[in-house]
Amino acid sequence: MEYKYERIFFRKKKQNIHKNNSKNYFQFINQKLFFQKQIECIIKKAINYMYTPYKYGGNTKYGIDCSAFIKNIFASYKILLPRISYNQAKKGLFIPKEKIEKGDLLFFATGTSKKINHVGMVIHISNNNIFFIHASRSNGVIISQLYQKYWNHKFIMARRILYSS
Repeated sequence: MEYKYERIFFRKKKQNIHKNNSKNYFQFINQKLFFQKQIECIIKKAINYMYTPYKYGGNTKYGIDCSAFIKNIFASYKILLPRISYNQAKKGLFIPKEKIEKGDLLFFATGTSKKINHVGMVIHISNNNIFFIHASRSNGVIISQLYQKYWNHKFIMARRILYSS
């Protein structure tokens, strides 16, 4: 009588791998949601400054300039930025124009030189336009569009201060 032996292979359960991936996925989603909520809170804080008059060197709701405006908004969430827009432009990550998102900072050179002297924060993106809030000399804290002729020609770069790890 001849016996035939059959080899039997056991596969490792995929559940453990699936659980870990699922856990990581949900952590990623929760982190992403927290991050988006943080950006929305910062944008709301910025909008509370609407129509605050412009004052060169000012840093309160009685009068504020562009860099103090950005510094104050981020500081209220314990994110420290330099006082001057030129120095703020050295922080965070460089972002190409086509990758700009809500919460990113936009830097401009509004003078005759190409030196950065103005900053705003992106609050909305739609219909191929980018809306940003900033403290303008003529109108105080307002919302403008990046692709308006004036701002588009003065645009230097975008930086991302807020990003998920």
